[in-house]
Amino acid sequence: MAMDVEWSTEHGISPGTPALLSQDGLVLGNGDLSLSVYRSADGLTWRLGKSDVWDRRLDLSDDPAPAHIDEVARGIRDEGWKCPPYGGPVEATRGTDNPERMREICQGVAPSYKHRPYPCPKPVGEICLHLPPDIGEPEISQMLAIETGILTISCRWASGVAVEIECVVPPEENIVLINWRAEGWDESSSMPPEMPVWFSVYRWPDPTIGQFAAGLASIGAGDISGLHTYAHPKVTPLAPPSIECDGGLCQVRQGFDPDPTFPDGFEVRMAPLGNLLEVAPVDYCAPGEARLHAKPATDRTRDGELILGVTTTSDPGGAAAAMLDLHRRASTDGDIADELRSRAVETCRAFWSRSAIRCSDPIIENTWYEALHARRCSYRPDVPPPGMSILSSVADYSPWHGDYHMNFNLQSAFWGNYEANQIDLGDAYFKAMEFLLYMGRKIAHDYYNCRGAFVQLSGYPILAPDDVMGVVPMGRMAYMTGWSTNLYWSRYLHTMDTDWLANVGYPVIRECALFYADFLALESDGLYHAFPSNTGEDGFTGRVDDYRDRAQVLRHVRHCLRNAAAASEILGKDEDLRKQWREILGKLASEDGLGREEMPAVPRELVDVFAPEFYAMESYEAADLNELPTGDVSPWSDRSDYLWQWFFGKVPLAMMIHLRLGIFDADRDWPHVRELIKRWRRPNGLLEAYSRSMLGPVGAWTESLGIIAPIQEMMLQSWTGCIEVFPNFPSGVDCAFKTLRAQGAFLVSASCSDGKTGEIQIVSEKGCDCRVVSPWPGGASVTDVCGGRISADCSEGVISFATTEWQTYVVAPAT
Repeated sequence: MAMDVEWSTEHGISPGTPALLSQDGLVLGNGDLSLSVYRSADGLTWRLGKSDVWDRRLDLSDDPAPAHIDEVARGIRDEGWKCPPYGGPVEATRGTDNPERMREICQGVAPSYKHRPYPCPKPVGEICLHLPPDIGEPEISQMLAIETGILTISCRWASGVAVEIECVVPPEENIVLINWRAEGWDESSSMPPEMPVWFSVYRWPDPTIGQFAAGLASIGAGDISGLHTYAHPKVTPLAPPSIECDGGLCQVRQGFDPDPTFPDGFEVRMAPLGNLLEVAPVDYCAPGEARLHAKPATDRTRDGELILGVTTTSDPGGAAAAMLDLHRRASTDGDIADELRSRAVETCRAFWSRSAIRCSDPIIENTWYEALHARRCSYRPDVPPPGMSILSSVADYSPWHGDYHMNFNLQSAFWGNYEANQIDLGDAYFKAMEFLLYMGRKIAHDYYNCRGAFVQLSGYPILAPDDVMGVVPMGRMAYMTGWSTNLYWSRYLHTMDTDWLANVGYPVIRECALFYADFLALESDGLYHAFPSNTGEDGFTGRVDDYRDRAQVLRHVRHCLRNAAAASEILGKDEDLRKQWREILGKLASEDGLGREEMPAVPRELVDVFAPEFYAMESYEAADLNELPTGDVSPWSDRSDYLWQWFFGKVPLAMMIHLRLGIFDADRDWPHVRELIKRWRRPNGLLEAYSRSMLGPVGAWTESLGIIAPIQEMMLQSWTGCIEVFPNFPSGVDCAFKTLRAQGAFLVSASCSDGKTGEIQIVSEKGCDCRVVSPWPGGASVTDVCGGRISADCSEGVISFATTEWQTYVVAPAT
């Protein structure tokens, strides 16, 4: 039975009241430049963020020499090191001849990370549209049209005055286009004769840590004690911003110190472009602030547009030259605003044409669209992606530096991109990996005596001169290296693009496999062993076996080496390495087990394809979600646990684990996950990852964007090598999806209604053999789109058939 689907339905986000914080504001962006709109005291404010605007100061001067793995091995094996994961008392339970070096190494977190607030992303600045004064408070309504990327804001007063605003961000140029129109403004009436609206463009001075902490405390933020660790004599704010006026163009400029990535320094500039507004610097403003006023020309005070450009040192020719180019174009092209708006809408519609879902449960449908919209605004493959925060929402300083945190925090925002048929979004991950690999090659060579690259727990979009987290227990966890490659292999499996695999994917997988081949040791028992490495974010216990052949490490080793060998064979490269990798796989030590016997084992035939991060939550504290559910009791129902109380960001990972292990019961568990989503949803559609009672309003988190992955896996799974539609979907919910992507480069469309699955349509991009789990007890048949019968085999409920590139196939109940 097919669901009656209206695919032309469009989606929007319309908060009931304007946001008062940037992290709650409606988000627009082009993947490089993003904005969040919120309500300020006398108007509407656009906070701007950009992918490369970071304070890149990396002061390693207080860090000890990074730990060599031989030192760590000796400390664990011979001296029995014992310490907590994030710093604290350190003990050599079997004695040490160098206690000072032991304490240096076992700090948990390096001083540069713990006692410096930077590196961290920085806000670009803000635009404020000042609303008409002296006529009372307006009623404000907002609508963000997801499929067109247009934000409209309507401000209406009891007097009849109205200001209508439209905002877009075009796809290539880093420009914010704001159109406005005032209505009901009659100079002959009681309305003041002044212009109804005008703009400020500004950047405030970077605060000290003390000023920043005081600001959080003044608005009732929770536990900000962690900021005290940054109160270090060497910590200084950035130099204040400045105004530069040249050739009729006034700009707000923020400079940054030289660093290894930008040895001559870095700058970001904002400027109103063209000649439709009168722009002038403000002489009297807050100390250290740089502010421009942009006002309509005297002959055009009832409507107009602000075209604001943002440029940085990364632009061709540098920030100043790039801004002048934008200004010349805006000054001479009378149709530029219409062109920018048209391209913004066209590009957005093309994005949303790639896949779609419809669902009778609005939480499923809206959550998918809202999270994917936020990803579209924040990620693209040619610029560094955000770390832990959406960049238009960040505060002056970020928890955990807003860094590239590699044990699911960074990766989760990329889960589901390929399945959503959004290849470019998924490819943005590889830009982050360029920086991690740059540092990782040095770590592998200098501190492990290994080939290839070691991927660190934490990093930044910076060409770091050395390991930024060279202490333990946090800095020498070997499982991260394999985990970091899994999205590369997923990309290949979903596209079957051998050119991409040869040029992008395999070289990285190869580097990580080379590291593992050298890190593993062949011992007298004839097996390869992994030592030393902890898992999760564990400290040291003083027991050697806690850091030898850990399950999490060996699973990622095994998965990485298998994928490297498979890619090598596909490409016909590195036969000698392939032989070595397969020899290691055949002699790899056994895992130490989960330590929780109640967790089901992955069937042996699926081990080769199972991404280890979706196997078990080993070394994490969610014991209630690690227990095998029994009967009608849902492990998601406990409102006293940490997912409900303070950490929604772990929900996407926990759901994926339960779905892949087959222990997620949609009828039993989805209603509780649904309530979690409702609890943590903000007015702008984003899902809060961490409780503000803990961290305060410091930005919108990226981890929760991973929620699209388990939503899609309830509708479509293919990681086993078979396409399965609605494998774990609430039985009382009707749903349809269009051109979601399955492994094997298949685009799949299907629907279910009244608990019954309709026909499945499959487009084969690469002509791979296709296998489909039949959802019908009576079996299935395959036809082409014209109804011609396709030869297929059916065995144990799986129907298999050959395909041809770019042909469409229909799988339906057998007749």
